[in-house]
Amino acid sequence: MKKLLSLMLAMILALSMTACGGDSPAAPAEPTPEPTPTPRLYFPNPFTGEQKTSSFKDGQRAIAVMVNNISSCRPQSGLTQASILFETKVEGGITRFMAIFEDYTTLDDVGPVRSGRDQFLRLIMPYEMLYFHIGRSEITQTYINTFDYNQYDVDGANKPFIYRRDRPGKAYEHTAYTNAELLEDVITKNEINMKKTYNEPLFDFVDYDIVPGGERELNGEPATEVSIVHSEAYRTYFTYDEATGKYLMSQYNGTKGVVEDTIDENNGVQLSFENVMVLFSDISTYPYPGGNPKGDPNYQNLFLDWGYKGYYFANGTMEKIEWGKGGPPDPLYFTDRDGNPIEINCGKTYIAFVDDDEMGRFQYAAPGQEIVEEEVDMSQVVEEEIGED
Repeated sequence: MKKLLSLMLAMILALSMTACGGDSPAAPAEPTPEPTPTPRLYFPNPFTGEQKTSSFKDGQRAIAVMVNNISSCRPQSGLTQASILFETKVEGGITRFMAIFEDYTTLDDVGPVRSGRDQFLRLIMPYEMLYFHIGRSEITQTYINTFDYNQYDVDGANKPFIYRRDRPGKAYEHTAYTNAELLEDVITKNEINMKKTYNEPLFDFVDYDIVPGGERELNGEPATEVSIVHSEAYRTYFTYDEATGKYLMSQYNGTKGVVEDTIDENNGVQLSFENVMVLFSDISTYPYPGGNPKGDPNYQNLFLDWGYKGYYFANGTMEKIEWGKGGPPDPLYFTDRDGNPIEINCGKTYIAFVDDDEMGRFQYAAPGQEIVEEEVDMSQVVEEEIGED
């Protein structure tokens, strides 16, 4: 009997343990962690918007060099190496270039180098680029002093960085050239700080990681020919080359009375750009000579404090835009005509600031169309600079 009771108790105990085990809730499963997104690295070349190459020197200050454009000084040297090229009037109807170079250590000869002007200085001031020129207007020096830009200003009149090239038939002021070796020498001798990080691109470029090739379609009309009139004899032209996707540059030569391709004398290559910007503003003569002992040079004052109308050309198409800037420390920017920011295609950029008085003579044309221009009135042509050097 005791045996039977013991057996029954053992069976009840076993059943009880089995039932308890079956009724226990299962332990909750651990949630599967979501994968951590890999941060997208977008650090474009700040001057072209393109993906940086292995040769790009991060942390190095860019430079701006003033280059003469009077017709008797052409062809110029080194401009095919520039990432950005500015052109606007400086004295009377004469225009001048400012070339932006992202790496001065790779430069071949650049020139002929000419004097500095305040409108160009104000364009590079937000980026603290090193400004190379020979001589300057007094108003330029006023801006340098007022905005404490002396540490980034290299005036060849007191910090020599040029050599004189033998150019038969050319005036002396058309013979000043510089190169990587000479630039390095003046930077070292004057202990100029060349460390500078550009955290943001100069312009709002198309993101090449999102849009293949870093090119967007412009919202405008076909435009494969562009004609910019700065003054009677200073006219700049662009023709779109579909094979390269670039606009080829040419200029009217007032000395010869013909239009010529704008060639880099270093390599015989015609200047070309993915982007062409034509920006209109008020350009008027300063009401005083600026202290120039050589006389009244008819210095031109480019109004940059707020923007106006402009035209953007890329990939054979035109888009109507507006531009803005503000004071000297403020950067240049672009919007559509409704004030919405626009993106600029990746590549090299030419930027012209043009007197709004010349807007009526500005033209562009679609494929198969011709630009018909009035003849140059040679009685209005001015081909003499006063300058400072």
